[in-house]
Amino acid sequence: MTIEERPRLDAEQDAVLGPLVRIIEEAADSQLWALVGAAAAQLQGVAVSAANIEFITSDPAIRTLAGMLGVDATWERGAYLAASRLQFQRGQVPVFVHANPTFHGAYDTLTPLEIPSLWDARAQISLEGATVLATPLEWELLLAVVLGNTGRSESIRDHIEASGECDSRLLTRLMREGHVEHETEEAVWALIGR
Repeated sequence: MTIEERPRLDAEQDAVLGPLVRIIEEAADSQLWALVGAAAAQLQGVAVSAANIEFITSDPAIRTLAGMLGVDATWERGAYLAASRLQFQRGQVPVFVHANPTFHGAYDTLTPLEIPSLWDARAQISLEGATVLATPLEWELLLAVVLGNTGRSESIRDHIEASGECDSRLLTRLMREGHVEHETEEAVWALIGR
């Protein structure tokens, strides 16, 4: 999906995202990468607040990026995420890049690099001479449900209902390739009323 309309981020995030994408593209080369999280949802029209900018990619890409930026990547495991991670600032905007992340919910884990349909469905958003590759809203919805982020999942659902845009086949593939539990599938379908 290609999005041509002007995305809405706060002014500082908007100013740094285009240059960041060009750096990520160069570091990733042929490796997979995507904008993920609140900023990805916000760029696709969802009314959520994005306090930072987050990317997901592979281990080789993060090593290259770390060398380019002179920043060390560290492996971290938190309550919801395990990944090699770079953390840095661009202006006042915190930026996180996660390599080969695994997202942990109460019942399911999702490892994006192991979900082929996620990468094929990235939204392409034109911004400041760059093309932002963002995880699709169907992924953001699934991730919000798995992580128990009710506010974000409801905001995405509201946007999907208002726009009438939800690729149920993609959502099914994401859940199957992500090996989520039946209860998670039921929670996702109940949320969007299918």
